Amino acid sequence: MDKTDEELIQGYRSGDKAAYETLFHRHKGKIFNFALRMIANRADAEDVTSEVFIQLFHKAYQDTGKAKLTTWLFTVARNACLSRLRARKFVGSLWFKKSDTDEFEEWDIPDTSLPPEEVLRNKEMAKAVKRALMTLPDEQKEAVILREYLKKDYAEIAEILDCSLQKVKVLIFRGREHLRIELAALIKEETI
Repeated sequence: MDKTDEELIQGYRSGDKAAYETLFHRHKGKIFNFALRMIANRADAEDVTSEVFIQLFHKAYQDTGKAKLTTWLFTVARNACLSRLRARKFVGSLWFKKSDTDEFEEWDIPDTSLPPEEVLRNKEMAKAVKRALMTLPDEQKEAVILREYLKKDYAEIAEILDCSLQKVKVLIFRGREHLRIELAALIKEETI
């Protein structure tokens, strides 16, 4: 039976390095995907993921009963992402374009078991959703990513964003509406 996060934290504090490794492997993918969607830069997302686990390694997480470990991890990741986004306003970003087009390089790996036309359609849809997601105001984008991509419940999102449950509901509703409007033509095209 797998140990809970809390049991692993206790084990790590008692000197069990394998417990930390288990925590890292259990949560690194979710933290990385959250950071990648927030800041849309793979290198920065990797750095954010490292920062989160370095803080955990230095025993910054205190099990006070207020927040689950996952909530704490996403809060630390969110703050690191926001810091990087603020810094970008003063420093130019490095974006690598594909040599043969004006589009930014895609990081998603296509599912090769699908027919090529479906892979292409999915890829185009993913690009459109990604572009639409990046047009959302920061708080809406955070809330939508946490809910839709990371399947966090509303209460946990409220804790991560440090706001009320009602505000989370409003942010997600407005974010979804904005995305629905932005993607309306694409959705209409898919149904034809």
